[in-house]
Formats: sequence, C-alpha cells, structure tokens
Amino acid sequence: MRLNLIAAISILSTLASGLGLPGLAPRSLVIHPETCVMNKEGFLGTSFPDPPCGVSRGNGKDTVTALLCFVVPPCNGQCTISFTDALTATGSRRLQLFTLDRCPTTGGDTWGSKPFRDKHIGTFLVSIPGPAAVVEDFGLTFPCPKTVTKYGFELQPVWDNDSVTWDNSKGGLIITCD
Repeated sequence: MRLNLIAAISILSTLASGLGLPGLAPRSLVIHPETCVMNKEGFLGTSFPDPPCGVSRGNGKDTVTALLCFVVPPCNGQCTISFTDALTATGSRRLQLFTLDRCPTTGGDTWGSKPFRDKHIGTFLVSIPGPAAVVEDFGLTFPCPKTVTKYGFELQPVWDNDSVTWDNSKGGLIITCD
C-alpha cells in the first residue's frame, strides 16, 4: 500500500511540474525579447540598444521605433502577444505592432538598414501600471512553435507627440505561451 501511495505521488508530481511533456515549455510561460534596438529617424546610420526601450514622435517628425527579437521555445497551444508595465507614457499612448521579415541585430540595424516591415498585427493603448488595452487585433494570437523559433517585431507610435518607454527585461512587449 505504501509503495502505491509513493508511486501515485511521484506520478502526480511529474505531471504537475510539466516534466511529463519533455522538450515543451511550461504552461503560461512569459517570454521577453532577447533584443530591443531603437531606431531614430534623424540618425540613419546609428542604432540605440536598450535599456530602456521606447518609441516616440514629436510634432510629426523625429520618429523613434523599437525593433524587437523574440526567441520562443517549443510550446503547446496558443501564443499571445501583449504589452505590459510601461515606465512612461504620454500623448495618445498608442503603439502599432508590425511583424518583421527577420530578427533585428544590435548594432547592425539602423533606420537606414532595418529589417523589412511586413504586416500590421495590432495596436495597443498603454496604461501605467499594468497591461495595455488591445485597440486592434489582426493576429496577436498564433499557434505556438513546435521548435525554437525567432520572431522579429517593430513597435512604433501612432500619432504625434507620443512617447512610451519600458524596461525590456520586466515589461513592454511580451509573448505568453499557454
């Protein structure tokens, strides 16, 4: 009887810890970007690696965008992109999210030589503190990858006189694997 109880506890412990699914990330894994590179419109050949990361625009000029690279481990289920815990937010506090054709590299991607911006997949309204509200969703949820996969994204301000900053290791754009 005692052996059966120990075996049952061991099996339940293994299932609860996710070890019963080798090679897969645990449920509700939060993934932060590996890289955040800020590009400034007035500095065509210079990149500005984080911290902090941010986007801004003032009076229709001097746009600053953030290029982000995520390395997502194998996961089951759906992955969701969200934005949370900005440090500062002024103006409309709105951010547009685009996919990139590849992940950006620190020091190599500038305003004049950044990855190709592909699809607009969402818009966020930033709150301090807490999660941003989703204003537009054109693909913020997608099937999680079955192998390690890199994703490149660009965040940019929506209107004039906007500024949003975040600590890339604690907040900003995240991917959640459920």
